[in-house]
Amino acid sequence: MMYGWHDQGGGAGWWILMLIGMMLFWSLFAFAIVASVRHFSRGHHDGVATQSSAIEILKTRFARGEIDEADFKSRLALLEGTK
Repeated sequence: MMYGWHDQGGGAGWWILMLIGMMLFWSLFAFAIVASVRHFSRGHHDGVATQSSAIEILKTRFARGEIDEADFKSRLALLEGTK
């Protein structure tokens, strides 16, 4: 009589491959869910929105008195690309 893996038609190799395949499948599945949640939960920003927000921050700092007029004008020119 033959007992063990040989009676199951493939040996231990098939079970190991199935285990690795199952782990790979669930890992990819979890990665796809996390990636899609991250993608759809964040807002899409373009470069113009970032630049205008930097200008708004600069204006706020000038209004608070954190920077003087010369510093404000030089930084504004740098952000607008006119310098």
